[in-house]
Amino acid sequence: MIWLIAKKDFLLNLISARFIIGFMLCLVVIPFTLVVGVDRYKNQARIHRVYEKEAESALTGIRVYSHIRPEIVAAPEPLSIFSRGISDQIGNRVKIQLGEYPLFPDGHTATRDNPLLNAFFSIDFATVIAILMSLLALVFSYDLFTREREDGTLKLVLTGELSRPAFLTGKLLGVIVTLVPILLFCFLLGVLVITVSPSVRFGAGDWGGVALLFLSSLLCMAVFILLGMLISTKAERSSTSIVVSLLCWIWFLFLMPNIASYISQSFVKTEVYDNVQFALNDLEGQFWNERGEKDQAIRKELGMNGVSHWNYNSGNDGMEEMSGCVWETNEYHRRLNTWKEPARIDYADKKWAIQKKYLDDLVHQENVREYLAWLSPAGVFEQIADIQCHTGPTTFLRYMDRVRAYRESVVRYFKDRKLFESYLYFTPQPESSFPKEADFDPVMETYRKTGKFVYPDEWNAGHYPPLNLDDVPAFEYRGATTVSAMNASLGRIAGLLALCIVLLGATTLSFIKYDVR
Repeated sequence: MIWLIAKKDFLLNLISARFIIGFMLCLVVIPFTLVVGVDRYKNQARIHRVYEKEAESALTGIRVYSHIRPEIVAAPEPLSIFSRGISDQIGNRVKIQLGEYPLFPDGHTATRDNPLLNAFFSIDFATVIAILMSLLALVFSYDLFTREREDGTLKLVLTGELSRPAFLTGKLLGVIVTLVPILLFCFLLGVLVITVSPSVRFGAGDWGGVALLFLSSLLCMAVFILLGMLISTKAERSSTSIVVSLLCWIWFLFLMPNIASYISQSFVKTEVYDNVQFALNDLEGQFWNERGEKDQAIRKELGMNGVSHWNYNSGNDGMEEMSGCVWETNEYHRRLNTWKEPARIDYADKKWAIQKKYLDDLVHQENVREYLAWLSPAGVFEQIADIQCHTGPTTFLRYMDRVRAYRESVVRYFKDRKLFESYLYFTPQPESSFPKEADFDPVMETYRKTGKFVYPDEWNAGHYPPLNLDDVPAFEYRGATTVSAMNASLGRIAGLLALCIVLLGATTLSFIKYDVR
C-alpha cells in the first residue's frame, strides 16, 4: 500500500505544472551556472599561468642572494566550479619577504572587462542547487495533507486499514522519487559539462568530492521536504501552508545567513585594519631608526664620511645589487647587512604578533558566523560544499599556514649559509676585484674627454653568471584529500541527518494528531 501511494503521487507530480516548471528551470539555470563556472575557472587558470611565469622569471638570472624573494602562486581549485566559497574574495600571489609574514595573498583570481558586472557572476552551482531544490522540496510537500483534506480524500483513505504512519511514509516516498531524479539530472549535467570541457581535468579525488556534494544536497533537500510536510500537518488550508513554507524558505536561504554574518560582526569585534597598519608602521619606523644608528656606527668604524656607489640598485625588503664599488663601500654594506637583515627578521616576528592577533579575531568572527549558520540547513549545506570543494576559510587558513612555514624555511636557508655576512648577498663581484679609489681616475679622465664612461667589465654586474639556486627551498603544498574533506564534513552531515530524523519524528507525531475532518 505504501508503494501504491508513492507511485500515485509520483505519477500525479510527473504531469503537474510545478514539476514541468521546476524541471525546465533546472534545465535552463544549471547548465548556464556550470558554463559560467567553467569559464571562470579557465580565466583563473590563465591568470595563474601568467603569474606563475612571472614568478619563475623573477628568479631567473639572479646574481646576488638579496634578490631571492620567491613568489608563490596558488593554482585554482577545479572543484570551485561547483562551489566558489571565498576563492573570489582573496588573491592568489604571496611574495616571501624577510621583513614580513604573509597575512593575505595579493593579486586577483578572476577578472572581468566590466568590474561592475562581477556581482552578476557571484552565484555558483552549489548555491543554485540549494535555492532550487529547497524551493521545489517545499513546493511539492507543502500541501501533501492539506490538499487531501480539502478534497475529502484524506478522511476516506484513513477510515480503512491503512495506518497514518504508512500513509505518511507513502507520501514522503512519492515526493522523494519525484525530486531525486531532478537532483540527479542536475549533477549529471555537471558531470557532462566537466567531461566535455578540455580545459578542466578532474582527478579521482575531485569526483569523490562531487559524489559527497550530491549526498549532502540530497540530505538538504530531505530536510526541506520534511519541513514542508510538517507545515502541511499544522496548517488547515493549503493557502496558509504555502505562505508559511515560502516564509521559511526565505528565512533559511536568504535572511538567516545574512543575519549570522551581521551578528558575528556586531558581537565579535575586530581591530580596524588601519590601526593594525599604524602599529606595523610604528615598528617599521623603529627598525629604520635603529638602522640609522647602526649606519653611523659602521661608517665611523670604517672612517667613511659618506657612502658612494658606482653601479647600484635597490628595492624593498633589503633587496640590493651593486658592482664596481670600492672595498670600503662593500665592507660597509656587508657589516650593515650582518646586523640589518637579522634585525629585519626579528621585527617581522614583532609585527606578526600584531597581525596574528588581528587574524585570530577574524577567524573567531568567522567561526561564530559558521556556528550561527547551523541554524539554517542551507547554511550547513553551504559549509559542506565549501569543504568538499576546498574553497572554504579552513582550506585557505591551512594553505596560508603552510606558506608562512615555507617563509621560515627560506629564512633558515639564509641563516644556515651565513649569507647575510657574505659579499655575495649584495654584489656578484669577487672581493679580489674590488677597485680602489685610484682606479677611477682614468675612467673620469676619459669621461671628461669623450663624455663616456669606459671601465672594466668586472665593474658591471652583468659580467658575472647567475647564481645556482638549486638548493633554495621549494614550496610544496598538498591540499585536503577526499577522506580528510569527508571527515571535516562529517559533523555537518550528521547534523543534517539528525535534523531529518527530528523533523520526521515531529511530522509523524503531528500527523497522528491531525484533524482529517
